[in-house]
Amino acid sequence: MIVRSAAVALALAVLGAGPARAADHTQHLDVAAELVRQPAGKPWIVDLTIGAQLGSTDGTVPEPVDHMVFKFTRGAKVHPEAFGTCTLQIIDDKGPGGCPQGSRLGDGKAVANALQTDFPATIDVFNAPASGRDAKIIIYARALGTVVIPLVGTLKKTSGKYGYTLDVPVPRIRTVGDMDASITSFEVTVGGIGRKRVPFIEAPTSCTKPGWPFFGSFSYADGASGTSAATIPCLLKAVDDES
Repeated sequence: MIVRSAAVALALAVLGAGPARAADHTQHLDVAAELVRQPAGKPWIVDLTIGAQLGSTDGTVPEPVDHMVFKFTRGAKVHPEAFGTCTLQIIDDKGPGGCPQGSRLGDGKAVANALQTDFPATIDVFNAPASGRDAKIIIYARALGTVVIPLVGTLKKTSGKYGYTLDVPVPRIRTVGDMDASITSFEVTVGGIGRKRVPFIEAPTSCTKPGWPFFGSFSYADGASGTSAATIPCLLKAVDDES
């Protein structure tokens, strides 16, 4: 979710080679929701935070993650159609500030490690034009001020225990000597109110203890994979509503 540029390669070149893979992958999914508004007779409006910590059993830097799939609790509703859209072409030409008003869904942060050095990144999330019945989400990460890499996720409805899946391929993040950076953590919060006061996320109208389930699966460049589950409690924390 970070960096690929000559400037970064030059900065990393003096740091030496990265560690060899020596342990199993670990992954820990983090999820949270905040109650934004509680309209009478309607589903609650929430902001959703999702993130993960990626590591290894012996504390070394993990192999790069190359695919992530997140499953969201059944009963929630997502309304990308109520928001404007942005495209990778607009971002390439004008930066994230050039995205149309109302296309922004949220923001966050990430950390990647290359050659035993951590690089923090900021994240902006935008609604992209749909592909058929599936919504598209742009996850735009920026590190060191100017170096960026965009991710495009596919959000689609599903059935069973979960209501939606978000499928996010992760391209190689190359550094000096054709070595790859590894994402070690990220956290993104999405939500907001779109056209006609329609929210991006509506919470389920019912909850069975211990709460709403979420699930993440992670695939890595060395062929390994892992999963992690998390639950949001039925009792949500409220945020200030100044509107």
